[in-house]
Amino acid sequence: MPSVSLPQIEHDFPELQFKKGEVFSWNPNSQTVYYEKLDSQEDLVQLLHEIAHAKLGHKNYQYDVQLIEMERSAWEYAVDTLAPKYGLTLSMDDDNIQDSLDSYRDWLHKRSLCPQCGAVGLQTDISTYQVY
Repeated sequence: MPSVSLPQIEHDFPELQFKKGEVFSWNPNSQTVYYEKLDSQEDLVQLLHEIAHAKLGHKNYQYDVQLIEMERSAWEYAVDTLAPKYGLTLSMDDDNIQDSLDSYRDWLHKRSLCPQCGAVGLQTDISTYQVY
């Protein structure tokens, strides 16, 4: 069980709403951080990651690589700025963080593969990849 309580986090970030949801996520339109559960330090770290998206002003992205950059920067902010505030020592090398980033990198790679030839393409607009 994390030593930091949800009421403490809500107090520290009064500009945000916190609601239980099916997954950890950030909704910029409603300024809401959704959390699945808060039973472990890993859950707290994931919550801090979503708060980082809010603090960094992350909203929408046009290209998939921008999503990867937003994820990386949110993890860096959670590690460098938010975790120390709650007495947590984290590193970008932590397995949970790298596993999360890997899931996005794997998703990006799969999206970029040409269904006909299997070559990796470049994204040309929000929903199109092209092999050159």
